[in-house]
Parts: sequence; structure tokens; C-alpha cells
Amino acid sequence: MSPEDRRQAIISATTDLVLEHGPAATTHQIADACGIAEGTLFRVFESKDDILAAVVEQLLDPRFLMDDIEAIHAEDNVVDAVRSLVTVIDASTKRVRSVMMALHTAQDTLGRRRNHHGPGDKTKFLEGQADVVTAMARVLSPYSDELRVDPESAASFIQITVFASSLPMVNKFRDPSIFTNLLVHALVKEHACLAMQ
Repeated sequence: MSPEDRRQAIISATTDLVLEHGPAATTHQIADACGIAEGTLFRVFESKDDILAAVVEQLLDPRFLMDDIEAIHAEDNVVDAVRSLVTVIDASTKRVRSVMMALHTAQDTLGRRRNHHGPGDKTKFLEGQADVVTAMARVLSPYSDELRVDPESAASFIQITVFASSLPMVNKFRDPSIFTNLLVHALVKEHACLAMQ
């Protein structure tokens, strides 16, 4: 296994373990999940905190989300394109929020702060978010005549609304499809919505 593949395997395994156990996941568990000796972890990372920081860095790296967006196949209609984007953005948002909350909760419980887990370079983070919106707009651009706003505005609206709906103190719809349908009707012109019914 190449050093980069090993590093990626450690980050992936740690992400899954943090989702399950929070940052209490041990380096022994991480090594077992990767099928490597525990000492091998420390040839790749200096400490467990460095592993956790790499997990956060990867989760916040827009390239992975953009890959998922670009993997959306050309849809037959604008409604399916909006639904696909909502699904991808929602899954990414939930995963990032779950890991970040697990790390934050554990740190609060311990009554101390470890390394700061969040975007290190806020300017770079914001530029990455703009790149995500651009990738989403590319998915929507074939349907620009059927949208109520330009594709970039529609993409921004999806990103902001899905993120806001994932906040822990926000009431959720019992049926998530209601949320998606409301987004579709907010963004897609009536004649295109009616054609899909």
C-alpha cells in the first residue's frame, strides 16, 4: 500500500470510528479497522489529534463533495436534478455535522480543548464553498429556462437551505420528501413542476 493510500485508509477508518464512538475511538481501534499495526499509525501521523485533524480537513475539503456532485448523471428533467443535488448536499452536510458534533461534544465533556478542529484557513474554506456552488450550478445549467432564478442562485439556495435544515435545534419534517418538494417548487417554474406530476 502506498503511503498516500495508507494515510487515506487511516482517515477513512477514523471517520467511521468517530461517527460511532466519538473521539474516544482508540488508536488500537483505528489500527484494527485499517488492518495495520498500531505503531504504523505513528509513522503516518504524529498523534491521535493529528489523525482527528486530518479527518476534519478531509471532511471540509470541497473536492470530495464536488466529486459527488460531478458524479450526478445527466437527469431527464430539472426536478430530478434538484432532487439529486439535495440528496448529495444533505448526505455531505450530515456526515460533516455528525463528526464535528462528536468531536465538539467529547471535548466539552472532558472540560478541555484539544487541537482546534475546524477549517484552518477560512478564506480557502469559503473559496471551496464557492467552488461547490459552481459545480452545483453546472448540474442545473441545462435546465436554466425551467428555473425561477439563474443556476448559481438556485445552487446557493439549495446549499444554504439544506445546511440550515440540518441544524440540531431546527424542527425536521417527518417525511423528508416534503422538504425536497418544497425546494423543488421554490426553484422550478410551475409548468416544469406540473409536467413531473
